[in-house]
Amino acid sequence: MAGTRSADGRVTAAATADLLRRLLAERTAYRTRWEQQELRRTPGPVSSSAVARVLALHLWDSGERPDTEQDLARRLKDRVHRALGGEFLSRETLEWFVAAFAMDGADAMALRALWSGTAQVVPAADAGGPVAHTLRLPQYLPVRQRHRTVSVFERHVIGRDGAPERHRTTRAVMACEDGVGSFPCRLPPGAVDVTVLRGARVGARREFPGSTPVVELAFPAPLAAGQIASLEYEVVYGPFRERVTEYRRVAHARADNVDLVVEFPPAPRPARVWWATWDHHRDGTVLGETPVALARDGSVHRFVPALEHAAAGFRWAW
Repeated sequence: MAGTRSADGRVTAAATADLLRRLLAERTAYRTRWEQQELRRTPGPVSSSAVARVLALHLWDSGERPDTEQDLARRLKDRVHRALGGEFLSRETLEWFVAAFAMDGADAMALRALWSGTAQVVPAADAGGPVAHTLRLPQYLPVRQRHRTVSVFERHVIGRDGAPERHRTTRAVMACEDGVGSFPCRLPPGAVDVTVLRGARVGARREFPGSTPVVELAFPAPLAAGQIASLEYEVVYGPFRERVTEYRRVAHARADNVDLVVEFPPAPRPARVWWATWDHHRDGTVLGETPVALARDGSVHRFVPALEHAAAGFRWAW
């Protein structure tokens, strides 16, 4: 059922497990849920024992297992360990994870698509590893960067008019010095505002020559050097947006664990899509590209372990 009998199935199972581990480790709501069940600290980013207790509580509450099975969490630990390790993940177990952690619809959809093989899965040997040093010139930064991105999930949604409709970002940043009180969110072209969903509040809006506006997303308290904050926000696009044929993610410093998804509408769908790198943050030349197949739901996905002084993303032809 987990598709582990073939090489492609092993890649799919490993990719599903990798996304599941990252969600449990990096999504604050999910991590808090299993950390509350952690009896003692264990090595590794996610505790299988604590996760097993979360699943057990869900199964008792839902009535799928009687609460007389007091050893349920202990018996589930091996199943959780194998699921997170990419050894075996049944559809039943996947649905337990989704329900027990009350997963966001987009996260649940991504996990199910990977598990079923309908999402694009890029084997590690073909992924090319980190993307670095593609920019021929430094990107202009209107605000000095005082943080480093340790993980970022970006979901870019294209509307039926071919223009950006929504863009949601979940980001974990680490302060590079003491007293970092905010994250500078530079609005992408066509965006007019930003809405914070968690982890910060909208602060001052600043205008700079040669740049789109920068909105300061203020943390609840200033960060000390090495301290990590997690925030989630969505940019708001104006009514007069232009049709686009690309989405590129730019990092002038190093950004780790970059996860990019572009979703297209049911119609029109692009005729062709490529994963590409550029030598400029906005214009410039395509340095390399690889054809990408649309998933059944009309999305494309790519995980990059690190992006540094580089521009990478998707481009397409309608």
